[in-house]
Amino acid sequence: MESNNLLCETRTYTEKTYTHNHSYSQLILPLQGSLSIKTDKHELSLDEKHLFFLPPECYHSYHSDSINKFLVIDIPREINSVLLGEMFKYELYQVLDDRWKAIRYLLHEEAQTSNKRGLCDLVNYACNFLLDEVRPISIQYIHDNFQKQISINKLAAIENFNVSYYIEWFNKKTGMTPNAYIQKLRLEKAKKYLIDTDLSLLMISQLVGYKQQSSLTRLFTKHHELSPSAYRKMYREMDKNSLI
Repeated sequence: MESNNLLCETRTYTEKTYTHNHSYSQLILPLQGSLSIKTDKHELSLDEKHLFFLPPECYHSYHSDSINKFLVIDIPREINSVLLGEMFKYELYQVLDDRWKAIRYLLHEEAQTSNKRGLCDLVNYACNFLLDEVRPISIQYIHDNFQKQISINKLAAIENFNVSYYIEWFNKKTGMTPNAYIQKLRLEKAKKYLIDTDLSLLMISQLVGYKQQSSLTRLFTKHHELSPSAYRKMYREMDKNSLI
């Protein structure tokens, strides 16, 4: 997971109203005061009791009439992938409970360091936590069991749908078939193992649901135009160069 463009910082806002959009998504966590935000779907005052997720390419206007401070995480497209997925084309406004206050504290502390990998891992965790609260139960089942064999019949039964309707419903939710979604999730998990661990390709293959290393290698090369070994080598070299 590339983290060079990930940004987490405290920001303040003025009475002047600005309107724009951007290619990255934003997670906005209030620290003090309130922020008025208007989109096509929401017109709200974001206060210390709530958080807001703003998807990419979403036009929004914002201003503040009070003393304020917000922790804002700019999440680039290369991190979105399966981590955010098709469902994160949507705005999310929800309560900032004790769990989120703990995540906010950790993000704020990590943002003070130069450890991009640590920050990226925390954002990964935060986004998964956010996603857990909005995923339909069958899609959450996929994320909890991606390394196992998962049948369409099982997924349809979880939602109490027949199979043909479930496939149509799933495609509307995610933009892909259940099998394509599972495959993409497995490849993203494999990428994380390749970058963050020294596990063998066979072990990684088995951890993400493929009994044979060749199955992962074939799919990985097809989708990324690099073998898993070449992908790992490329990121290791990038890490070394970033330290020079």
